[in-house]
Amino acid sequence: MSFLGSLGIGQWAALMITAILVGFTKAGLEGASIIAIPIMAGAFGARQSSAIIMGIMVVSDLAALWKYHSHVNLKILLRTLPPAIMGIALGTIVGKKMPEGTFKVVVGILIMVSAVLMLIQESRRGGFVLPERWYIAVPLGMLAGFSSMVGNAGGPIFGLFMLSSGLLKNSLIGTTTWFFAIINGIRLPLNIFVWHTFTLSTLKLVLAAAPLALISVLAGARLVQKIPEKPYRYFRLAAVAVGGIYLLLG
Repeated sequence: MSFLGSLGIGQWAALMITAILVGFTKAGLEGASIIAIPIMAGAFGARQSSAIIMGIMVVSDLAALWKYHSHVNLKILLRTLPPAIMGIALGTIVGKKMPEGTFKVVVGILIMVSAVLMLIQESRRGGFVLPERWYIAVPLGMLAGFSSMVGNAGGPIFGLFMLSSGLLKNSLIGTTTWFFAIINGIRLPLNIFVWHTFTLSTLKLVLAAAPLALISVLAGARLVQKIPEKPYRYFRLAAVAVGGIYLLLG
């Protein structure tokens, strides 16, 4: 029996659900992929599921880039990528050794407090724009890179920064798309050659999920374009908060 043929119904269901959720996230419906993390961990185990999700993210990034490649704020991208790469390097070295639970709780609290403050500002003055300073971009970039490497959980952190940027919907999605496409492109070889978590079996699972992930990106993108700017910002803010809750409870 082939490897794919040996999968149970529950594992196939988890894989397909994850493909849809990751695809929707990459389309701009932020937060959906967070739900996939516990689903996949239950079906495949924490170690293997993390590599599978990362692979599906890489595939979905390609479709998202095709859709949003021209909507990018290079200033924000160039300001956050270097510290994110440092965070990936740190996560590669110490990610397996540090207590993951402690890290998730600290980051989750930071996200929840920030989300509440941003919600207050959104309701009172219609915007919450952080100053363009290195002492904000560097730590958030490093946290996004580190948490992406150790647990595919960089979305809420970077989403927090992007919401505070004041960008309109398409630029927000496009910049996020480019950021994680580059980040995931760096993570993939590290998982293959350093951590040895992305194997031939992982690749088979990713390829099986790829068509549904690509369709979900394109369908999600159509849905996102129907959502007005203001409701979309509140949706992203709620998704960031859900991500923070997941980190706290996960």
